[in-house]
Amino acid sequence: MLFSRVIMDLASFYKCLSDPTRLRIVSLLVEQGPLCVCDLQECLGEPQVKMSKHIGYMRKFGLLEMERKANWNFYRVASDLPPMVTAALQAFQEHRSAIEPFATDLETLRSTKRAACC
Repeated sequence: MLFSRVIMDLASFYKCLSDPTRLRIVSLLVEQGPLCVCDLQECLGEPQVKMSKHIGYMRKFGLLEMERKANWNFYRVASDLPPMVTAALQAFQEHRSAIEPFATDLETLRSTKRAACC
């Protein structure tokens, strides 16, 4: 039974990353730690509704966790991911800097002022 759970976790993980916007979100969260929707929206140039839908999808499958601070929600990659998922994320991050738009996303996030609402 454990084998099928691991396969299901991996399948859910790869489904979460099958969308380019979700992959960009995860890349930023792995690299920069907790971010709010405002930060992600500004960095990726996408509407808040789209960011929220993608984040909700990834939370549903357990890839992201939320921390509430006052009126704002901050998201990060879940801390209790299976080792195979963690290894896949680490491998992606090692090669991410050479692939567009990931390098540009990280530079944009670092160069922009974090959202004033947070």
